[in-house]
Amino acid sequence: MFRILTITLASVSLLAAGVPAAARGDRDQDNLRDAAAQGQVIPLNRLIAEVKSRPPYSGMTYLGGPQFDAGRMIYALKFMDGSQVVIVYVDARSGRIVGRKP
Repeated sequence: MFRILTITLASVSLLAAGVPAAARGDRDQDNLRDAAAQGQVIPLNRLIAEVKSRPPYSGMTYLGGPQFDAGRMIYALKFMDGSQVVIVYVDARSGRIVGRKP
């Protein structure tokens, strides 16, 4: 009985700890949509198209699953270059490529 209670309390604690992060992610997405609607950031589909039109990325395959850093307003876009994954960092406000790994 004690073991079941301990497992239940641990599970509830883990679930409760995850809620603020999920809520924050939803807020970031809402803020991003609002900023795009107001013209403060470039819509994601346009950013992807712009990056794909620039060499050397025009020869790469876009993998999807973009990551967004709301604090820095930077997207991390994943591309496949042959057998290597390339991450391209793009400023959401200007569309400027600000970094690449590798």
